[in-house]
Amino acid sequence: MIELGFASDFGGQSTKLSEIREGLRRISEAGFTHVHWCHEWDGDYLYAPSEMLQIKSWFDTFGLKAKSLHASKGSRIASAMRKDMEARKDFASFHEYSRQAGVELIRNRMELAEVLGAREIVIHLYVPYLTFREQPGSEEQFYRQVFKSFDELKPEAMERGIRICLETMLEIPAREQYRQFDRIFAHYPKEYIGICWDTGHTHVILNEDMTTFAKRYRDRIFSVHLNDNLGGPRIDLDGKEELAWCCDMHWIPWEGTIDWEAVTDVLAESPYELPIVLELNCHEKNQKEFLRRSYEAGIRLANEMERKRI
Repeated sequence: MIELGFASDFGGQSTKLSEIREGLRRISEAGFTHVHWCHEWDGDYLYAPSEMLQIKSWFDTFGLKAKSLHASKGSRIASAMRKDMEARKDFASFHEYSRQAGVELIRNRMELAEVLGAREIVIHLYVPYLTFREQPGSEEQFYRQVFKSFDELKPEAMERGIRICLETMLEIPAREQYRQFDRIFAHYPKEYIGICWDTGHTHVILNEDMTTFAKRYRDRIFSVHLNDNLGGPRIDLDGKEELAWCCDMHWIPWEGTIDWEAVTDVLAESPYELPIVLELNCHEKNQKEFLRRSYEAGIRLANEMERKRI
């Protein structure tokens, strides 16, 4: 039996217990075996221990396992390109108490991951590259805070057996992401920090060069968000990076323009372990049909990846 993972928020992020439970039921009914818990991926919501047990009970009821969990970077921000100095929780904050609160938020998600049985958590690290350009010295200050937070989280993450995976981002130009990943990976081993490859995000920022980006870090690919779209472009207007947000569609694989043959080539050469995870958005009235097509695409991807590994 081929195991497949699916993001919990495919139909939106309802806060109603009945609707969250129903979403998990539909994921299971469609044939998926694993879940990427993606609720509260953003913001400073803290899960109570009782909530963690409730989610675990739903997983057990529907025969689901946790492949991964999307942790929150912290309080919602106005811009990912400039440093938000007012965030209450932010593990990269320049304000020490806010940084510590951001670390506690990630610890909360590691606890949830352990309860659910997930071995990796995904985090967005927004690199405020426009602030770097505008405020000399801010880049070094930013990474000092990031490293301080990762240093503090490392003992607990290693003890729990949970790897932190930094997601390839939509808001950050490729050159800035190269700088980010090169710097962080030189500092931490892959047993602790890896990459979550969001194929849709890299397709927007790089189009046909997306697998070149992935190949550079393929030995760090331990988590994936597989989804399709029509590609970029990013546009540079008067020296300022702009982004076509509508490009990030989170479509079913093969319903956009991503070269999935090339994607499975990279995954087959990476240390990524099945099941794969589809992170898709359903905007259709017929969720059952959407989930059917999603499942078929996932089976096709998993088979292709495994065939190339033989």
